[in-house]
Amino acid sequence: ALLSLRLELHLLVHSFRRDANDEERVGIHETHLPFYYNKYYKKTFNVKHYGVETNLALLSYIQDTVQVNPENSVLKAQLAEDIETFDVFVKLTEVARRERMQKLEQGDESARLRFARPDEIRPDQHKGYKGQPGYKGQTNYKG
Repeated sequence: ALLSLRLELHLLVHSFRRDANDEERVGIHETHLPFYYNKYYKKTFNVKHYGVETNLALLSYIQDTVQVNPENSVLKAQLAEDIETFDVFVKLTEVARRERMQKLEQGDESARLRFARPDEIRPDQHKGYKGQPGYKGQTNYKG
């Protein structure tokens, strides 16, 4: 799960910047992450599937790939756009797994991942952006 999240968010951040092609749009604001994730991947982005309550908590799992700029709350990729191979995502995920295991062995239960199992996910958790069923995008956009 974290491997695919790393790859998808890395590609999302770089793709948005390239697609926007606008100096005023420096990136995706952290609170808009579910909208753009749905827009680019046609999949629901629900942090509760990962056992956390906020986007920031989820991004803390993959801060080696994507971080939030504290000055403007915009997502920032930690890896270059033109990486030659995607093996780096596997390596980063494995390093993070080893660090979590080390913390767990030392008794730090905060390192334990608490992902929701598919049978624990209720149908009402599959709502669109901002919890609206069937949300199709901003209707009052003046851009």
